[in-house]
Amino acid sequence: MEVAMEDVLTQLTRQFLPQMTAAEKSRALRSLKALIDAELFDLAASEGAEDDPDRACPWCGSPHYVKRGRDGRGRQRFLCRGCARTFTDATMRIFSTTKLDRSAWMRFAECHVDKLPLRESAEKCGVCLKTAFFMRHRLLEAMAKRMPAFRVEAGGGAELDECFFRESFKGNRSRSESGMPRKPRTRSQGTDGHEKICVLTGINDAGDIFYEIAGRGGLDEAAARELLADKLVVGAIISTDRAHVYRRVLPALGVGEHIASKREEHAINRVNSLHSQMRHFIGRFRGVSTRRLENYLAWFKWTWCFKVRRSADELAELIVRQAARGTYEKTWRQYKVTPYPFYEYWIKQAKWDSRARRAIYGVA
Repeated sequence: MEVAMEDVLTQLTRQFLPQMTAAEKSRALRSLKALIDAELFDLAASEGAEDDPDRACPWCGSPHYVKRGRDGRGRQRFLCRGCARTFTDATMRIFSTTKLDRSAWMRFAECHVDKLPLRESAEKCGVCLKTAFFMRHRLLEAMAKRMPAFRVEAGGGAELDECFFRESFKGNRSRSESGMPRKPRTRSQGTDGHEKICVLTGINDAGDIFYEIAGRGGLDEAAARELLADKLVVGAIISTDRAHVYRRVLPALGVGEHIASKREEHAINRVNSLHSQMRHFIGRFRGVSTRRLENYLAWFKWTWCFKVRRSADELAELIVRQAARGTYEKTWRQYKVTPYPFYEYWIKQAKWDSRARRAIYGVA
């Protein structure tokens, strides 16, 4: 009977490990783990790459292309019929320009699945904190593009409600005199309604969810109409609380039935449970900067959509596989200067607030 190759490798490892000293065992096992991580990364990144149905030109997005020889590394090159530029499967891909070892990315994907803090992830992967931050948001950028669409068909049901997060300027404390338009606050302090970020959320009968950052303060009618227009089909059955904005917007969108319930009737428990889970997810990172909030909400939705019946190892491989197919848009410098959303409020505040005026205009 033939012996499986993995059994042979296991037997060899067990045969030679007892003959080593403790220091030699430690070095050998670390080298073996790095090799395994690198091979797992290659397997996940290359799976289905040749027959990728979503392949398109990374320059213009056109799906019309033809083969055009091979590049210096032997990879298939394609010619775009839309913009007449050539590309390969590695052009503008997330892992195509990285200088990090493949095993470091695989370990970081595992840390990402476990939602480990950046400092712990950086230590496990052997990178600095700044690099770990960039790796996290590069993966989140790729994950956000793989989300399934949310839609409520005619006769289908869904629950809608808003979730509010306190505006956060996390990351600006070291340069608070020039970067924060208000004084830092403790968690026990109250927050003005205009300084909360509204996230419109929903869950349909199939368990699909969506989130949209709607603005500052309460939900605006124009924002609600714009965000829900492509999600609700004429004839859908929608449950909400008794907020006036839904009573005005939903009939205009042609919903079949709008069920508006009082808070004590517990008619929208599913979306309220969703809010609780979102807050718990965001809270474990001990504060998320408002300008990074969308990435973390995408992380939560990805976990909601893909975690079902998958182990941690399978999820790490899925992250690598999806990231390997994704293209990036933001560079490190662009991440550093990401603007804060809905900053017009602080520009108006600067007329009578000296701190806001100093942060925005650099003058007292």
